[in-house]
Parts: sequence; C-alpha cells; structure tokens
Amino acid sequence: MILLLLFSSTTLNLHEAINKALMESPLYLQAKKNFIIQQKTNSFVYSNLLPKAYGNYDYYRSHGRIRGIELYDTTRAYSIFLNWDLKLTDFIDAYSTHYMNSSVYFSFLDTKNDIIFQVITTYLNSLMMGKLLVSKEKAVERSRNNLLLVEEKLKLGSASKAELLKSKVDHLQAQYDLLRTKKEDRVAKLNLKKLIGMDPIDSLKLIEPSLEFELPKKDSIMQKALKNDPTLSMYNAEKTSAKLNLMSNTANQLFSLSVNGSYGYSGEDFPTSSTWDEGNYSSVRLSISVPIFTGFSRVNQIMISRLRLSIAEIQVQDREREIRIAVEDGHLGYKESVEKVELTKVTLDLADESNKATEERYRLGEASIIELLSAEEDLLQAQYSATQALFDYYLSIYKLKRIMGRLP
Repeated sequence: MILLLLFSSTTLNLHEAINKALMESPLYLQAKKNFIIQQKTNSFVYSNLLPKAYGNYDYYRSHGRIRGIELYDTTRAYSIFLNWDLKLTDFIDAYSTHYMNSSVYFSFLDTKNDIIFQVITTYLNSLMMGKLLVSKEKAVERSRNNLLLVEEKLKLGSASKAELLKSKVDHLQAQYDLLRTKKEDRVAKLNLKKLIGMDPIDSLKLIEPSLEFELPKKDSIMQKALKNDPTLSMYNAEKTSAKLNLMSNTANQLFSLSVNGSYGYSGEDFPTSSTWDEGNYSSVRLSISVPIFTGFSRVNQIMISRLRLSIAEIQVQDREREIRIAVEDGHLGYKESVEKVELTKVTLDLADESNKATEERYRLGEASIIELLSAEEDLLQAQYSATQALFDYYLSIYKLKRIMGRLP
C-alpha cells in the first residue's frame, strides 16, 4: 500500500500530453500573461476616445486680527465637470491599436504552436525510444542464447575458442547498447515529464498515436498555410498598423483638428438639484492647428513611419517565401516518409527471416558464428531503421498539420 502511494503510473496519449503541457508549461503560462499585459497596455489608446469626469473640493480658512478684533474667513468650493477632448488622429490610433492587439494575439498563438510541437516531438521521441529499448532487450537475449549455444558446442568439440570469445564480445556489446538505450529512454521520458508537469519518479506509459491522414493537394496545403499561419498573420497585422501610423503622422503634418467639450458645476455649496442650475457651466471648442515649423520632428516621424512600413512589408514577403518552402518540403517529406515506412517493413521481415534461417544453419553446423552475428546485426539495424522511419512518418504528418494550422 505504501509503495502504491509513493509511485503512481500514468497512461497518456498525445492529446492528453498536449493539454497537460498547456496547463503546466511555465513558458506557455508566461506567454499567456504577457499576451494579456501587452493587449491591456495597447488598449490604453482607446481611453482617448472617452470623456473624462473630475471632481474637486477646495477648503480655505484664514485668520487675522485688526485693531484687536479676531477675523475669520472660510471659503469652500465644489466643482464637478465632464471633459471630452477628441482629435482626428485619436480615431486613427485607436484603429491601429486593433491591429497591434491582433499582432500580439498571433505572436502568442505562434508561441503556443511552438510549445505544442515541442510536446509532439518529445512525445514521439520518447515513444520511439521505448520501441528501441525493446529491440535492444531482445538483442541481449539473443546474444545470451548464442553464447550458451557456443559454450555447449565447444564442450562437444564443434566450436572453437575464437567463436566463444566472439560470442562473449557480442553479448557484452549488446549489454552496453542496452544500457545506453535505457539512459536515452530515461532522458526522453524525463524531458516529456518536465513539459507536462509530471513528477519524475512517476512511471509513464505512452500510447502510440492512431492517425488517419490523407495527403491534401499541394495547392490546398498552400492556401491553408497562407491563411492560417500565425507568423504571417502577425506580420500582416503589423503592416496594417504601420500604414495607419503613417496616416496619423501624415495627418498631423497637414493639420491637427480637435473638438473639446466640457460640462460641469462650480460653487461654494455642495452641488444639489437646487444649486446646480446656479453654478453649472458648459463649453464647446473646435480648433484647427496648422504646423508651420516644428523643428523637423514631424518630418522625421513620417520618415520613421515609412521605414517601419517598409520593414513590415519585407517581413510579410519573406514569411510568404518561407511558407512556400515549408509546404514544398512538408509535401515531399510526407511522401518520402511513407516510402521509408513501407521499405523498412519489407527490410525488417527479410532480416528477421534471414536471422532465423542463419540460427538454424548455425545449429546444424552449416554457418559460422560470424554469419550468425552478422545476421543479428542486420536484424537490429532493420529494427532501428523501421522505428526511425515510423518516427519520421508521424513527425511529417504533424509538420503538415502545423503548416496548415491544424495542430491539436
């Protein structure tokens, strides 16, 4: 009972691992909070479009003496007013802020996709290391059986001491490879546990993904990639924001239009329904300002805005090229991975058949220990290639899913 409390076992599929990572990953939680902070900071601009209300209370008391007479004077003043100051550029800046917030959102989405893809890669790597570990364990078992067989044949005089030494070396090498693979498997699982917030001492069993994937046409992949890529969407939002910023600075260069209105109360008595009519006031002001000379500041602002717009356009064009390259690579990579899986399956079947035949021939004295060990090495290499091909196949699917904006 105590052991069950100390060590727990968790069975996990890929979607569960992704969900746990998004709940536990410090990088994701930080990115989410930074996303909210940046959006709230950018949204301060919207406050320029809203009226502002102020309240004020002044109390003044003075004391003096004239010809021995004590004089006191007390003054109270209450004021409440509503002020609304609007500029033409405030509306442009507010519209630009919408795209700035969109840029922040797409940047956060890109970070989220990075984390999800990191989980996918780490999960698949851990899963494949588990498969390799099973292969290495079987290789150790085979080398042990070979060693016992050679020792038996040596007693019967049908094997040489050289064959015995060779089988011992092979068995020790198999044990060494198993230890190395165990370490790699442990590291892979620890990396996954860190991503999903699991206790390192808990055991973890992974479920192999069951994927039903049909490769879309390349044109369809390209359309989805250009539409759903968060980085491209972020750059397009920054480009639109830069255009609006240039428009705002250009408008300031030509003229500045502002409307100011205020309405409020001022008086010695606290504002009530009976005193408000006596102390209320209102005002409206329209002003147009034409800059004559501003020390080249406005000209420099326009120049900077044009340069920022140019940078944003370059980023959009460069990202579109990167997407086209990624689509081409992903499309071909998937086809190649399918071919590798099919090829390694055939190779593994042949290597297994060859190894069994060589084992039988060795038992009958028709094959040497060198042939037997060579056949087993071929089988081990075929198992490794099949596992690596399966990893590449899964990864190619998720790469295409990410390109098309269809990650879990």
